[in-house]
Order: sequence, then C-alpha cells, then structure tokens
Amino acid sequence: MEIQLLKSICLGIPTMFIAMVMYIYLLLGIAKVFSGAMKFMLSMMLFLVFSGVVVSPMFYLISSNQPAIQESTYTLVAVLLSYFAIMTPAVYYLVKVRIKELQRAGYFLPRR
Repeated sequence: MEIQLLKSICLGIPTMFIAMVMYIYLLLGIAKVFSGAMKFMLSMMLFLVFSGVVVSPMFYLISSNQPAIQESTYTLVAVLLSYFAIMTPAVYYLVKVRIKELQRAGYFLPRR
C-alpha cells in the first residue's frame, strides 16, 4: 500500500502543478480578453472544471485504498497526507508566486 501511495504522489505532484499552471494562465487569458459579466461566467465555468480536477486525486486515492481504509485509521491518515503532499506545491505556486498577478487581473482580491 505504501508503494502505491508513493507512486500516486510522484505522479500526482507534477500533474496537479501543471493543472494549476494551466488554470492560472487560463484565468489570466480570460481577464485579458473579457471583462464584466462575460469574464465572471467564463471564470466560473473554468473554476467548476478545475474544482473537479482538484478533488480527483483524493477520490482516486480513497477508491484505490478503500478496503485498507476501512480496516485501519492509519491508512486513512496516510491517504489524506498523500493528498496533502500532492496539492501542496500547486497551492504554494498559486499563493506565493502568482497571487499578485491574479489580483491585478481581478481575481482573489483581498477582503476590505
């Protein structure tokens, strides 16, 4: 089980990072071309697709380890930590590297 989780992590990290980079560039492209309601609608459609992409590794990890998860809480914790490991580089890239650029485009604005 641990080997399978490591394989999933090694495949999931670059896949989710690439998905995050594509999501950011698509958001910036939408902001560059559209404004107002059209920008909002396209961004929301992209968000709905991307949210499915973000949760798919967790569903995969849970479904592939379902019998072991039912037997042991350790396995559940290992699966959740694996998902955390997969998502951390992509979220770090969004929050630390690209957030200012996205805020200038009108996304992820700070609360007033």
